[in-house]
Amino acid sequence: MPVIIVGSKSDPAATNIAEKLVSNFGFQYRMENGEKTVFEKEDLVLLQVDGDVLDMSDAEMSYDAEAIVCISRHSSESGRPTLTTHVPGNTGCSTQFGGLPRALAWADPQRVQSALNALLESADQLRLREYSVSLEVTHHGPTELHVPVLFVEIGSTIQQWISARAAEAAAEAAVRAATERGEGKSAVGFGGGHYSPKHTVTVSEGDFAIGHIFPNYFFHEYDPYVVGQAFRRTLGGCDTAVIDWKGLKSPARKKLVSTLENMNISLVRI
Repeated sequence: MPVIIVGSKSDPAATNIAEKLVSNFGFQYRMENGEKTVFEKEDLVLLQVDGDVLDMSDAEMSYDAEAIVCISRHSSESGRPTLTTHVPGNTGCSTQFGGLPRALAWADPQRVQSALNALLESADQLRLREYSVSLEVTHHGPTELHVPVLFVEIGSTIQQWISARAAEAAAEAAVRAATERGEGKSAVGFGGGHYSPKHTVTVSEGDFAIGHIFPNYFFHEYDPYVVGQAFRRTLGGCDTAVIDWKGLKSPARKKLVSTLENMNISLVRI
């Protein structure tokens, strides 16, 4: 089964990354298939779609895939230049940005690890010194794909979305995630802020590959069901939690530890 790289035609970052995939990585045009433009390279498929990737479903893919890598823009109020990767999902009830409430996508932590390492390497090689490279916590859709999915994103304004060097870095990360899997032990992350710096360092060091990550603000409406779902929806199974210990307040830690102990999950403090 192929790995699919997919981006929206209406997303300037996605179209920029797709252009680099064609020019730098040898993807060849194959066909127009309904609302999709299809490119292929060996066992990889690049799809440019009319719709928003945050709302994708299996029916819309029309491919039996091994995994899906979404290329996308990232937006933030700070406007900080960023290169990020993460697994999608809604840890709470909001569905403002696609997917179902309290629903998580399937995670392949080792592909996330490959994407992060590629971003870090490319940022150094391409001298993208102004860019922050990091994991992001679990957020937004899609949630209803039945194979692992991850995002590779350029942020946070149009200036970065159309940057040739940023697109080159993101294209490299998308291909690496599609073709290579890291060797870290699968884990679910907890604690810290939206960009999860401690988990980023931990994954880059190699011992752990982290898929879903729950930030400190998840604990304002803590839901042990969603915590359990993160372990169940990790490819190959998962029995390890990597916790930014100081990135959680004591009451949150107590609730989390109780849940994880009841699930027989091993705890790693960072």
